[in-house]
Amino acid sequence: MESTRRLDIELPEDLADAVEARVSAGEYASVSDVVADGLRALAERDDDPAWDAEVERWLKTEVAATYDRLKAGTERTYSVEEVRAYLQQARDARNAAE
Repeated sequence: MESTRRLDIELPEDLADAVEARVSAGEYASVSDVVADGLRALAERDDDPAWDAEVERWLKTEVAATYDRLKAGTERTYSVEEVRAYLQQARDARNAAE
């Protein structure tokens, strides 16, 4: 068995709720298991040089190009309310088709 050490941490409400929801749903046995799995995922990402290269490529190609279009006024932006309305319409259409 791995040795363990107790840590006292504080999380923002939304993250604490998300952790507790995973435990309540039975995805994890404990809050400690959720946090440990998240830290393992971060360590894997940090150990993968392709991750940094992929993020850098995405930032340079897609994000920068979109920013340039927004700045030039050739890309349309949407408000939160517009996005919510669109998603609600899509959800309603899907539910009506079922």
